Amino acid sequence: MPSNHLRFAALSALLALTASTAWSDTAPKEQIHPESGQTFTADDLVEWVLAANPGLAAIEAAADAAAYRVDPASSLDDPTFSYAVAPLTVSADRSLNQKFEFGQKIPWPGTLNARGAAARQDAVSADRDVDSLRLRVVAQAKSAYAEWRFVEEGLAIHHATHALLEELIATTQTRYAAGRALKQDVLQAEVERADLNNHLLQLLRQQVVVQARVNALLNRAPDAPLPAAAPSRQNAPPPALETLQTLALAQHPELAGLDAQVSASQSRVTLAEKAFYPNFQVGVGYNSLWNDTDKRPVFGVSINVPFDRSKRRSELNRAQADTRRAQWSLIERRAELLSALAQARAQLLETHASISLYEDQLVPLAAEYFEAALADYHSGSGAFLNVITAEQRKLNTDLALARVRADYVRRLAELERWVGGPINGSRPNLSGEQS
Repeated sequence: MPSNHLRFAALSALLALTASTAWSDTAPKEQIHPESGQTFTADDLVEWVLAANPGLAAIEAAADAAAYRVDPASSLDDPTFSYAVAPLTVSADRSLNQKFEFGQKIPWPGTLNARGAAARQDAVSADRDVDSLRLRVVAQAKSAYAEWRFVEEGLAIHHATHALLEELIATTQTRYAAGRALKQDVLQAEVERADLNNHLLQLLRQQVVVQARVNALLNRAPDAPLPAAAPSRQNAPPPALETLQTLALAQHPELAGLDAQVSASQSRVTLAEKAFYPNFQVGVGYNSLWNDTDKRPVFGVSINVPFDRSKRRSELNRAQADTRRAQWSLIERRAELLSALAQARAQLLETHASISLYEDQLVPLAAEYFEAALADYHSGSGAFLNVITAEQRKLNTDLALARVRADYVRRLAELERWVGGPINGSRPNLSGEQS
């Protein structure tokens, strides 16, 4: 059994090495860190979070512990050695009489294999728990990146709008002083500036919240500084639902973990069935208490007598019930996962269409609407309220585009969580390169 375990470990290491080589490029860029001051991508943040997350380290240790239980489970119990002496037999004309016994317990055939199989499947389930948590952590990291990027874009849009409004206020005050504008125009501009200042407060509050969230994922102080987030312009439509469902059913670690639990429960049913049969103990010994030297070497076999079958029947029923529970849990989780997958895909599809709509129509139209309203106001044919309305529409449209871009990253990460891995040709960016 140890040799099989070593071969399994070697194969796993080889597969991991092959996968990491396939993911990496020939010339990865230099690693960056949160303290570097450089911009970071979603994959950079994922790399940092996976390296710093204490919960992931804890569950990886639990998986290691489960793997170390495989060999002991499939091994025989330690042999026993006993020794006895008759001290009053010591005399000048005779030697000390002694008795030696060596014994080994041997379970009913197939018991060790069933124990080992159950332990191996428990180890597989623990490994899949690690992968499941890693998927959740990756989705949380990408979502946090998206929010951090949105706050930065929101602040940039706010500052550009504020500078534009200051120019409008100056123009309006000049026109009012010359008698070519109304007092309400100046007041309307001041109200809009106050609204913008309130919007800035909201963005700054959101910035603090997201910063604390990112730093919590990085296991750092909430107010630790963070570099700027690099822009993400991904906007590919998701694959067909059938394709994603096939991927999820084939590779999702939660399903694989539950399937391993079913196999482990079935192995425990086999163990419970083996308990109806006796175990053996083989022993050899030497007893010098016998005067006849032919009687001194001994060999014997002993068995337990499983009279209490009700106890064993209860254990078998319990194991069978655990197996049914594991099977129904797998069926239920498969249905839940496919449902969540369909919902996540629908949300991503909506976001993909929204980005195209904003980029191709709404943002250009809002900018054109503002320019037209401003030109009409300068020419004296348009009201200042139209300029303020157009400015508000442009601000809201630019913010909405930034919002749906962030939503795309967040929803793509959520969809990849339900699929069990990257889609759209994307991959984990372990080298820290920009995508």
